[in-house]
This record gives sequence, C-alpha cells and structure tokens, in this order.
Amino acid sequence: MLIETTIIEENVRIQGRDRMLEGVLAYPADRAKFTALIAGPHPFLGGDMRNNVVDTLSKTLASGGGVTLAFDYGGVGESEGGPTDWPAAMSAFWKDGMIPEEHDWVDDVGAAMAATREWCDAPLVLVGYSFGCWSIANHLRDSSAHAVVLVSPNPKQHVFDDLADCDVPLLIVHSDNDFTCSVSEMMTWFESIREPKVRVQLSAGEHFFRGHEAELAKVVLEFLQGQRLPGVEQIEDTR
Repeated sequence: MLIETTIIEENVRIQGRDRMLEGVLAYPADRAKFTALIAGPHPFLGGDMRNNVVDTLSKTLASGGGVTLAFDYGGVGESEGGPTDWPAAMSAFWKDGMIPEEHDWVDDVGAAMAATREWCDAPLVLVGYSFGCWSIANHLRDSSAHAVVLVSPNPKQHVFDDLADCDVPLLIVHSDNDFTCSVSEMMTWFESIREPKVRVQLSAGEHFFRGHEAELAKVVLEFLQGQRLPGVEQIEDTR
C-alpha cells in the first residue's frame, strides 16, 4: 500500500504545435524526485487524461515521489483541434485501423514532453498506454528520457523501430488475455527488441485493466524504484 501522501493536482494548458491542450499535473507536496509524462490510449478508445489506467498511474507515481503530467489529445475534452468531422474519422478508424489525425496526436505528445521539461528539471520517465506507447516511441530519439514504460503496446498495429535508438531501461507490461495482442505475439516481439528490458505479464487484466489498475501501477512504481536515476539514490519504498 502507498503511505499517506499529500498529492496536489493542478490543471494546466500546454502549447501545442498549432493548438492549446489541456492537462493535469499531479505531484507530492514535498520535493519531487522524477517526472513522468503519461500518454493515454487512442481518443476513440477511451483516450483522455481521466482514463482509469492513466489516472491511477498518475496518482500512484505522484505518491511515489514524481511529478506526473497527463493530457488530452487534440479534440478531446477541452483540448483544441482534432478531426473536423469526428463521425467520419471514427468510421475510417474502424474500417482501416488508423487515421491521418493520429500523427497530430503524436505531435501533441512532443508538446507535452516539452512542457514537462519546462516545468520540472528532474529525471524524465516516459509512460505510454495502448496507443500512447506508439506516441511515446515516436519521441524517444529526442527525449533524453531516463526510463520508458509501455503498457499494453500493440506491435501488430504499430511499428516500434524507434526503440532501437533508445537504450534506457524499458518496462513492458501486458495482460495474459489482451485481445489486441496474444501472449505468444507479445513474447516474440519482446525477444526481438533491444536490452535493457523487463517484461511483466499480469493475469486477466485484458487490455483495459479494469479492476487491476492498482496492481499495474504497483508494477510500474516498483520498476522505477529499481532504477538509479541521476540525482536520486533511491525512490522511497512507498508500500
């Protein structure tokens, strides 16, 4: 269990390439020891900053000593931009599995990453969930991240070649019954990617981890506790 920690949440606005994005910072009342940018799932699949997985990760990592930034992609919530015709875009997404606007959402991750650096100079951790894994991966080359966490990545849908150019510690967390990517497919992909890496398989979490959010967040926090980030001897054990 996490010890009782005072967590402050602050609504923020992020300057994107051509639009303003809404986000929320969560951080402990005392000194932060790392920062974590959390990129959520696809906007058509529950991708907002209050998504169950995103929200739990944000609060748990803040309780563990981090400043976390979650945000809404363009066109979601109060964030500007997004498809001009949402029904048509959604129809195209379900037909083809992707839409051109996804590249704009990847750009949103870059804007959020720049804001994270501006607001806090502690070591940076990049966390992606589902579509957010690919969004994060597209920015690894210029991120200067100290650790990367990918929750429910789908290598069948997205190409993760940029992982090869980033040799920082990598954690991949997935479920044993994820409908988007089977265990065998995940293991084959995991074996093909670079070191250093850790894979954690959770039971019966499906793709959305409903009811398993705390277990997932504990895995991520414990992974980060094991990383000796610059300027941090050890993140306190918050269990």
